[in-house]
Amino acid sequence: MDYYLWFIAALVLSMIEIITPGFVILWFGVSAAIVGLLDLLGLHNTVWQIIIWIVLSLIMVILSRTFFKTIFIKSPGEDYKSNIDVLIGQKGVVTEEIDNVKGNGRILVQGQDWSARSEDDSTIPVGSPVEIVRYEGIRLFVKIIN
Repeated sequence: MDYYLWFIAALVLSMIEIITPGFVILWFGVSAAIVGLLDLLGLHNTVWQIIIWIVLSLIMVILSRTFFKTIFIKSPGEDYKSNIDVLIGQKGVVTEEIDNVKGNGRILVQGQDWSARSEDDSTIPVGSPVEIVRYEGIRLFVKIIN
């Protein structure tokens, strides 16, 4: 294949990268440009050009993914807990009987009133001490503390 075709492919692939997310197609374009340069330097065998293009493209994609994962391994704030995450494992007191069948129940935790349900579908009477096991939305799931 002639060098100018590789350069055209590099240009087209780079333009496609601009309109698509992912930062992947760019490496195929860079590889095409490198193969075009190799053609200018005397590598005129089309089979070898295609093999080199495929191998370079794959290496660049894999290396870029590895590189970016080490840099962006965590998003900012990933280690921070929201207010509701902090409640997991906390103790509270039932202020309204918890009955999953009736769909009612409230607890008081750290001075805040929360809607609650029993983790094991048992009925928990008013005044019982409970521990928060998990949450769904803004509803806490609790178990009674013995």
